[in-house]
Amino acid sequence: MAESVGTRRTWQLALGVGLLIGFLIAAIGLWIGADRLYENNVAGFARAPVGCDTTLDFDRTGEFFLFVETNGQLDVVSGDCGASSTYNRKGAIPQVQLVLRDPSGGVVEMESSMGLDYDTSDYVGTSNRSVQIADTGDYVLTVGPVDGAEFAVAIGRDPSDGVGLMRWGALAALVVGFLLGGLFLVLGSRRSVANVDDPTPWQPTAPAGPQAADWPSGPPGFPMPPPTTGATGVGAPGRGEAYPSQRRPIVSPPQAPASQSKPEEEPRSPWAPPPTS
Repeated sequence: MAESVGTRRTWQLALGVGLLIGFLIAAIGLWIGADRLYENNVAGFARAPVGCDTTLDFDRTGEFFLFVETNGQLDVVSGDCGASSTYNRKGAIPQVQLVLRDPSGGVVEMESSMGLDYDTSDYVGTSNRSVQIADTGDYVLTVGPVDGAEFAVAIGRDPSDGVGLMRWGALAALVVGFLLGGLFLVLGSRRSVANVDDPTPWQPTAPAGPQAADWPSGPPGFPMPPPTTGATGVGAPGRGEAYPSQRRPIVSPPQAPASQSKPEEEPRSPWAPPPTS
């Protein structure tokens, strides 16, 4: 049993719509997930208040950044440094004094780092230093006191780590969804010739009885043949002629009249030989 055209077009259209919706939802999910990953990266930074010695536990090695965070909050404030749990400093970025000591007490060299910042609903910060951590363990960060409103120093990796990859995945899902979904929508909307289940051509079968004269002599849709005279050959007399008045009379070719004589002969030359009898 051949698949009908309507059934094929229906599932192609349904599949096209499903692909469009599915990939669109995936793209939106990846994009929202990228935003959440960015916020989680920032929220997971370690923070050191101003005027305090803060112990930092580095469980991984590599490059880390130190941000001057002007808007945010501290999870836990311990010791007698007198820092508050929340801060919101306006204006220019303050110049801070930072000293980082490794587990053996040695001073770790830090480099200047500018141009890397973040701004979320809870935290705002700008990069100030970068440091290479060669060994894991407890490090102590000292943040010198600065006049004015309070702030903190946040320590972590690039807040955009992994975010770009998820956003590229969202764009790729959107493009693939439009291509595949659009393809099936075009295939489902295209006009096509219906399939015929029975490959046997149409054969007329004349009924018996008085209805035989009204039975069609060709398949449906074809023009009716012209009426015939019933003649079986050229010039043959018709059997039961249907239109005797339309027969053309036989006309013989014209003949010369009997009185017309033969054309005269040309005059003979006097130098010609005598005619023979």
